[in-house]
Amino acid sequence: MKTIKFQESSHEDAFFNEVREKVRGYFRQNGYDGYATRAVWLKGSIYGLASVFLYVLILTGGLPVSWWWLCWIGWGIASLLFGLNIGHDGAHNALSGHKGLNKLLFYLSFNALGASAYLWGLRHVQSHHLFPNVDGCDADIDDTRVLRLSPNRPIYDFHRYQHLYAPFLYLFYSLVWVFYKDFNILNKKRLANLRNIRHPRSEVVAFFLLKALYLYLALIVPLQYSGYTPGQVLAGFILMHFCLSYAFIFGLIGSHFSDEAHFQSLDARGYLPHSWAIHQLITSVDYHAKSPWANLIFGGFNAHSAHHLFPSVSHIHYPAISRIIEEACHKHNIPYKNLTLGEAIRAHFRYLKKMGVDSRAGERMQMS
Repeated sequence: MKTIKFQESSHEDAFFNEVREKVRGYFRQNGYDGYATRAVWLKGSIYGLASVFLYVLILTGGLPVSWWWLCWIGWGIASLLFGLNIGHDGAHNALSGHKGLNKLLFYLSFNALGASAYLWGLRHVQSHHLFPNVDGCDADIDDTRVLRLSPNRPIYDFHRYQHLYAPFLYLFYSLVWVFYKDFNILNKKRLANLRNIRHPRSEVVAFFLLKALYLYLALIVPLQYSGYTPGQVLAGFILMHFCLSYAFIFGLIGSHFSDEAHFQSLDARGYLPHSWAIHQLITSVDYHAKSPWANLIFGGFNAHSAHHLFPSVSHIHYPAISRIIEEACHKHNIPYKNLTLGEAIRAHFRYLKKMGVDSRAGERMQMS
């Protein structure tokens, strides 16, 4: 694989140098170090305690089954919010200066959702964040064929309907992640820019133990203690994952897979068209980036430009950083998108429809 390089541009470098200096000024002026503030720890505690409380309600039972199923949904959503607001910062060592604490909370939050924190961190930090929206270099693009998520990927006849069947597929996103995708990735030796993958034995052992623990806690324990039937327990588990999947997908999918985002290709020399900073900016789409309420819920995933430019900074600072980015973009005549959540979702489905009929990047293929 050829070495991937970013272009050098005095104009683009001037933009990022200005943004970086103003962000440093923001930290100095407010006495911040870039890590999580008390507000992050407070909301993380609330989300974590809510998850535990709702899980206890599931075990104790005694509720009408419809209310009991709502507890399942609440358990899944609270666990997701803990993961978005605490686990994601932990994956980037942005919670604290103590790397051990970052890793502990990252592993706790993601594995509590049934997903492998180790494998997600490998894909997210070592692949996606390096070269977002670059074919062959971003695991989030390369790891699917059912949906065509890049203009540089092969196109099949069924992709013309992907904007119609995607909402149905998205229902199963977290179930597929937990029970198939993780196992598939564990067995891969090559994934996007990652080559000759060798997983530490300790991580492989932990992978299977944590999967077994998740199934035990999420299915066996409720069956033993709640007093509900196996069918009701299974229905609660599946319903929880359906709602968890939609909350995750519709909150995050528009950040890169959107008709507002750019998808870049390497030239013959292995160069991408822009500098590192501009590449991160134009491949990301924000929504409600300056809103403290969106930051409270989405943990900075809504301010994706700030996250990709400053991944080691806690998301609590992203509303302020997003203002700095927007002002600098206007000054340097660089495009910047800050949509509403509804606009971001619509942009995603417009993109799916376009990718299903646009064959300029390659010949349409027949399923073998």
